[in-house]
Amino acid sequence: MIRQITARRSSLPDLMKSPRLARWLLAFTLVFLGLPSTQLSADIFRVRLPAGGEEEIEARLAGTGQGAMALELADGQFRIVAEGAVVERKIQDGPQPLSGDEVARRMVDRFGDDLTFTLVKEPYVYVLVVGTPLPRASEARAKNFLQRVASFFKNVDHAFANFAKEAKLRVEAPTHLLPVLIFETQPDFEKYAQSITGGQGLSVGRISGFYSGITNMLAIRLSECRTFEVPLHEAIHQLSYNRNIFQRVSAVPHWFDEGLATGFEANQGKVSIGPTLVSPRYARQVRSADRVSFESILQNDQAFAGDVLAGEAYGRAWALHWLLVTKYRAQYGAYVRILAAKQTLVKEDPEHRLADFREAFGKTPAEVERDFRTTIEAAIKKQKVVIDPEKPKRISVTHENVGTVEMSAVNRADEAGSRLEVQGKLTNVSPLRAMAFHVTVETDAGTYADWYVSTLDSNKSSNLAGQVVTKRMRGGRGGNSRTFRVRIRSAPADSAEAAAWKEGKLPIPAVEEN
Repeated sequence: MIRQITARRSSLPDLMKSPRLARWLLAFTLVFLGLPSTQLSADIFRVRLPAGGEEEIEARLAGTGQGAMALELADGQFRIVAEGAVVERKIQDGPQPLSGDEVARRMVDRFGDDLTFTLVKEPYVYVLVVGTPLPRASEARAKNFLQRVASFFKNVDHAFANFAKEAKLRVEAPTHLLPVLIFETQPDFEKYAQSITGGQGLSVGRISGFYSGITNMLAIRLSECRTFEVPLHEAIHQLSYNRNIFQRVSAVPHWFDEGLATGFEANQGKVSIGPTLVSPRYARQVRSADRVSFESILQNDQAFAGDVLAGEAYGRAWALHWLLVTKYRAQYGAYVRILAAKQTLVKEDPEHRLADFREAFGKTPAEVERDFRTTIEAAIKKQKVVIDPEKPKRISVTHENVGTVEMSAVNRADEAGSRLEVQGKLTNVSPLRAMAFHVTVETDAGTYADWYVSTLDSNKSSNLAGQVVTKRMRGGRGGNSRTFRVRIRSAPADSAEAAAWKEGKLPIPAVEEN
């Protein structure tokens, strides 16, 4: 169980009589931002609390706007308060940024001494939160795992510094240490994500990791440390705003944030692609995009906020950033300087965003889109990039919840009708311990097959015996199916959830409503 010792966001909904600022601030918990705080004053703010009474807050004033103030605390988090709630302000030195040991201690206090492992390697503090206490034999695995994560983030820091030098961007050392939270279990991650995002933006079930500009923390699922793609993406966000390029919770467009981050790709712990190279994945994705345009993401951030259009929006963001950083290098630097001047909590309208873009590049969105089509094709040929989609394989591979499943499926038809036969192999990719697994194959007809594995040790595999997919999902119509997906649920083998599964209380999948 996660124990929250502070409630940094508890006053957000009470900031304004209008809900617009609260929604905007909540959106920025997933917008990946940072702050040059070394030149700001550090004060004592006496603040009137919404529930009554007053509180003294030692902080630096990071910015004001929309009737609110962003106060930067000693741990690097922002406390957002209404301007009208500030009763008194005394200017003084401090607060001194917390040391790595102090940040680690706060994380242990928050998540529990028996559930938390930490490693301090500046500028990061790595925090592993497990679902249940680890067996003593697994504690060494946890420490080794954090060392491996630290090695990867060191590579990311190096790759980011190289790109900044190539793009002639000025970077500085972070003022505060940067927490990286890694959650072993899906429920713990989703509970934390819900507490930070407030349910805004993508649904928490679809979030693999995120960086919050308000908490200044990066959070990921443990399963994402298999390839490190998601940790890399979120680390670029965290570095962009803590290496003193931009200010947190400012009007930096989402497309630039995401375009920069998608420019870096990881391959088994190595940073294999940077923003100046063509990404086969995103080049393929942007070719087929037909619902999100360059103009729409230049004007506003709406396409990034929901599950439906986010995929296309990320592809467009990569394409736009790639074009600008490769073909318009001088103008790119000018545009970064425009974005760097944007202040915390100051919001801008679509016309202002377009004006910034035209000022730096002298192009309309339509001109940029035409330019991209010709430039990307030439780059694909020059870099000899293969972007054609691979032919469908007979075996599907799914990575989810520290499990990997290779599944084969055959549709057989006879006098009795059509039936889907499936079989596969499950591997526990958790670096920590034995896990219990519940694997399902779920079809578009609302039928499913499932397998329960009571315990599977780290890096071990188990065969999933052949089945005909006939069980009925909740809300399923039954009948012939055309498509299927594999779902992997896991829990520590010694957890209460695993014990319930062992008693036969296995989850019954439900048909998702469109």
